[in-house]
Amino acid sequence: MKNLPNILTLSRIILLPLLLFMILSSNVQLNIYSVVLFIAISFTDFLDGFIARNQDSTSDFGKMLDPIADKLLVVGVLISLMITGTIEDLNIVPALLIISREIFISGLREFVANSKIENMIEVSNIGKIKTALQMISLTLILLSISFQNSIVILNIGIILLWASMILTLISGFKYYRTIFN
Repeated sequence: MKNLPNILTLSRIILLPLLLFMILSSNVQLNIYSVVLFIAISFTDFLDGFIARNQDSTSDFGKMLDPIADKLLVVGVLISLMITGTIEDLNIVPALLIISREIFISGLREFVANSKIENMIEVSNIGKIKTALQMISLTLILLSISFQNSIVILNIGIILLWASMILTLISGFKYYRTIFN
């Protein structure tokens, strides 16, 4: 656990409560800081994988912890944005489907780990694009709060959230098929 990628992954989990506090705050200054912190946390997701692959320092611990950190980040931010009413009405649908998929995939990973199934769940290109699209959409939605509820930025973020939901469902189905085919 002493390698840099694992430290970066752990930092995402450790910083999450602070991020959620900032998002849930009615203080505009903290809302602005939440965008900066979210971008920094999201960047560590890219950075830990990049470093692990390029320095050949991947670990079983990192392979287990990285998707957990990703899911905690996305689920935590989505729930916070629903609590604040930033994501509301029909736009709760993609948020709930994304959250449901993340829980389902975590269950699949647990099932595979505890069974004799040899199919490993590897990150696919669709999964990487899905994650990037989720991070961009959440960044824009958080930005809309910081700019006094900018409807244009919010709407672009929401549209990208719907698009990421589609990729989320596709990648979830692909994981399911990988395990049970």
